[in-house]
Amino acid sequence: MKLVVTGHRPERLKGQEKMIAEWAEAELIRLQPSVIYDGMARGADQIIATVAKRMDIPIICCYAFPRISYHPTEQWIMENNQTIYVSPHYSKKSYWLRDKYMVDNADKLLCVWDGVGSGGTFITRNYAIKQGKEIIDYKGLMKL
Repeated sequence: MKLVVTGHRPERLKGQEKMIAEWAEAELIRLQPSVIYDGMARGADQIIATVAKRMDIPIICCYAFPRISYHPTEQWIMENNQTIYVSPHYSKKSYWLRDKYMVDNADKLLCVWDGVGSGGTFITRNYAIKQGKEIIDYKGLMKL
């Protein structure tokens, strides 16, 4: 089973990084994915990629376009994992094309979403729903 990860950047995680990591570990144990497609953004993406790397789950590090430099956490995650660039250079559509690529190539979506109807996580989640993918949400950020 191939799993795609999407989620918010640190400013929308409300200090729940440790709880998100614990949830991700439990879900990865339960789901036993053969590979994870991860957009490698700061926040939820890198938290879940870090957990997956420690569990020796293969990660496809999906970047919208090549960059000049990478944070040490990204470099560590990229080691011994596949890295792809969906676009050769930045454009307004680069991040959407990356997210679409990941959803199109995975079976299920692991999602850290706060329930707000805007932003990349919301768009990616809705696209996955339209593609008939199962969504597994982290509920800790949801506004009830």
